[in-house]
Amino acid sequence: MKKVVLIVIDGLGLRKETQGNGFALADTPTFDNLFKNYPNSLIQASGQHVGLPEGQMGNSEVGHLNIGAGTIVYTGLSLIKKALNDGTYKTNKQFVEVFEDVKTNNSTLHLMGLLSPGGVHSLEDHLFKLLEAAHEYGLKKVSVHVFGDGRDVAPRSIKESLTKLLELTDKFDYNIASISGRFYAMDRDSMFDRVEKAYDALLGNTNSKFDNVLEFVDQQYSSDISDEFFVPSVNSNLKEDAFVKNGDSIIFFNFRPDRARQLTHLFVNSSLYDVKPKHEVKINKFASMMKYEGIDTIIAFDEMEVSMPIGRVLELAGKSQLRLAETQKYAHVTYFMDGGNDIEFKNSKRIMVDSLKVESYADAPHMSAEKITDELLENALNYDVTIMNYANPDMVGHTGNLKSTIEAVSFLDSQIKRVVEWAEANDVTVFITADHGNAEITEDQNNKPATKHTSSPVMLITTDKSLKLKDGILANVAPTVLDYIGVEKPVQMDQESLLVK
Repeated sequence: MKKVVLIVIDGLGLRKETQGNGFALADTPTFDNLFKNYPNSLIQASGQHVGLPEGQMGNSEVGHLNIGAGTIVYTGLSLIKKALNDGTYKTNKQFVEVFEDVKTNNSTLHLMGLLSPGGVHSLEDHLFKLLEAAHEYGLKKVSVHVFGDGRDVAPRSIKESLTKLLELTDKFDYNIASISGRFYAMDRDSMFDRVEKAYDALLGNTNSKFDNVLEFVDQQYSSDISDEFFVPSVNSNLKEDAFVKNGDSIIFFNFRPDRARQLTHLFVNSSLYDVKPKHEVKINKFASMMKYEGIDTIIAFDEMEVSMPIGRVLELAGKSQLRLAETQKYAHVTYFMDGGNDIEFKNSKRIMVDSLKVESYADAPHMSAEKITDELLENALNYDVTIMNYANPDMVGHTGNLKSTIEAVSFLDSQIKRVVEWAEANDVTVFITADHGNAEITEDQNNKPATKHTSSPVMLITTDKSLKLKDGILANVAPTVLDYIGVEKPVQMDQESLLVK
C-alpha cells in the first residue's frame, strides 16, 4: 500500500473571474501544473452538499466534518428541514417522549416560540407541524404561546401568521393562551425583569388580557406598539388549566439558542444564571428544538452523530495516521475531522505547529505554512495516512486584503511544490482538496474588501497519474482515500469513492 497524504487547504475555492480573486491573481506554477497534468475534479463544499441550508456558504467546521464523515453531516436548521422533507419530523423521538408524558398524566402541552416566517430564530411551519403531530398523537390539551417578531420580518406583519395559526388551533380545538413581544420573551442581555413578564404570561399571571388575539394586535398597533414589543398578555377566555402549571410539559420551538436561553432557564433552573422566577413551576418535560448551550433540555434535533469517521476506520483497519496543522486549524484536522470527537487513535500522532501571534494575518500571510511542510517531510513516512491543513488562504482571506491574500496563496503554492516533489521521490500519493471557498473572492465588484466565506466549489487533485477522478462533494473525500488504500468504507459512509474504475 502506498502511503497517502490528504491536504485540506483552508478557504481556497475555484472561480473563473479574476477580479478580486486571490487565487487566480497569485503566482501559482505548482497549482497550474497540477490542474493541467494531474487528475483533478470539482468538489461542492456549500449549501445542501454539506448539510447546510440551500445557498449557505461552507465553513471550516462543517467542511472538515463532511470530509471525515464520508456522509453529508446535517447541522442546525438543515436537520429540521430534512426531517420535514422525509416525514420523520412528526415522529421525532423527543417530541413523542413529551407527547406521551402529557397523555399519560392528562396534563397540558405548551408550545412556545417566535411566530415568524423569518427563519432566523424559528420558522412558523415548525409550530404548525408540531400542532398536527400533537393532534395525530391524540393530545386534547394544547396551548400555544406566541412571541411576536417584527425584527427579522416587517415590524407589523404577525396577523398573517396568526391567521394561519388560528386555522389550526380552531381545527384541533387547541388554544392561543398568551402572546408577548420578543423584546420580553427573547431578551439575551440578562434583562430578567423583561423576561419574567413573558414568563408570567405563560403562567397566566398578568392583568393584561385579550379576548380576540387579532383584535389585540390591532389595539397594540393603535398604541404604536409593533410585534416586537407586544405587552405580554393572556387569553381571557381560558381557564387556569390552559396556562403553565406543575406537571405540564413544554416544547420551545425556537431553534436558535441565544435568545431562548433566559426564558428556558426560568423553567428548568439551569446553572447558567443565578436568577429564579418569583413564581416557580415544576415542568415534567421541557424540550428545545436544538441544543441551548449551558442548559439541560430534551433536544429534539441534536447534532448528527458521526460514529465512523475516517480516523476510526483507519484505526480499525490497522493503519497508522498523522494529523498536522497549525494552532488556528488544529481542531479541524482532529476534533471536526473525527465527527466532533476528540479521540487519539491507536498508532496515531498529532502535531500542532504554533500559529503566529500577530494582530492581523495580512501582516504575516505566510503564517506557519513552511513549518507545517517541514513537519510533514520529517514525519509523514512513518505513517500510512497523513491528514493535514494549510490555514493561510482562509485566515488571510478573512482580512479582505487582496495583496496579502495573493501573497498567501503564492507562498502556499511553493509549499505544495515541496510536498509534491517529496511525495514523488518517496512513492507517496497526495490528495489535495479544500474545505470551502474564501481567498478567491477577497474583493467585491466595487473593489471593497470581501472577508467572508464563499459558496464556490473546491478542488480535488491527486498526484497519482494513473487515476481518474469524478466530480463530487466533500463527503466523497474519505471514501475516495479509503478506496485508494484498499480499506472498505463502513456502511455509515454512504457517499461513494470518486475513483473511476
